[in-house]
Amino acid sequence: MLTMKGIIRHNRANFYIDLWWEGERFRLYSDRGGEPLDSERRADRLLSHIRYEIDHGTFSPSDYSKQPRTALRFENFTAAWLQRQEQRAKQRLLANEYIRSSKSYLNNYLIPFFSGKSVKDIYEGMLEDFMLQLPDHLSTKTRHNIMAILHKMLSDALNRREIGRVPRFPKLELTEPEIKWLQPEEQNALLAEVDCPIMRALFQFLMWTGCRHGEARALRWEKLNFQEGYAVISAGMDGEVYRESTKEKNVRLLPLSDRVIDTIRGLPRSLSGFVFTVSGSPFTMKQVWRAWSRAGKKAGVSVKPYQGTRHSLASQLVNNGESLGVVQEILGHKTADMVRRYAKFKMGTLRDALNRRVENG
Repeated sequence: MLTMKGIIRHNRANFYIDLWWEGERFRLYSDRGGEPLDSERRADRLLSHIRYEIDHGTFSPSDYSKQPRTALRFENFTAAWLQRQEQRAKQRLLANEYIRSSKSYLNNYLIPFFSGKSVKDIYEGMLEDFMLQLPDHLSTKTRHNIMAILHKMLSDALNRREIGRVPRFPKLELTEPEIKWLQPEEQNALLAEVDCPIMRALFQFLMWTGCRHGEARALRWEKLNFQEGYAVISAGMDGEVYRESTKEKNVRLLPLSDRVIDTIRGLPRSLSGFVFTVSGSPFTMKQVWRAWSRAGKKAGVSVKPYQGTRHSLASQLVNNGESLGVVQEILGHKTADMVRRYAKFKMGTLRDALNRRVENG
């Protein structure tokens, strides 16, 4: 229960409200529009309005402060917000990829629409208008991500008492994306078109283990145990920056088949200690995508690297009758929810059931 005590006082020039709220003291000399409290009646009306805002959870002292409105202008506010997020990324509290995508969404969509507006003045109808004017070519997932960044910014502003409330966001139903995957023969056709042997080995490692791309690019020789047949996955690439932690912030053992071990053993070792390298440095994501796209075009395969490796292994395992629990362990997911989407790929089991039905009349 929020508590507030306010008293109308008078100084030589005007009236003001001496306000105690949540253990802090505020002196309010003007209303939200910046108009001075030049009469007791105006001050009393403002105090009544503040009580109403507190009762409805919308009160923020900053709405009545003398803080320059330019600081809360959307483009200025976002610059300060981004600076704080970049500091958090330097402290490894956020991923660099989150910073990159936030900048892209802000510069391409959010700032052009909300430029010149105060974050205090963003309301429900404005949010709906913004969402409706987004380009048609954007996927539902991208639209959701853009709105999520805006919601995060406004929530942070509320926590910092820079605004009094976060407006209600319009609902955006996420549709389940189509999961594309490759059969082993399609993967082999793509591998045959990869010129660089080390890049080919990386693709084979990804296809045969289901390891995340950032974790595979960060893999070091000392993390491999050929005798016991596993790799210790404890680090990952955040963009192109090596991080001594994985996406899930855990350490797991990744089983290696004999085929994978033979492939890795044949690779040259660089002084950097990384397994999959070019000129001694880990492959960049751009290099991986470029090599995959080039080989895929030659092989007539048009799926993304993630779909052709991690998703494909999971789908193949489920289609071959492996349980979702086993798939979850191999992929390193914390919860079963992440692997349930692969249950629909039990094509072999479903096909056998249909064949039995036809055979039995």
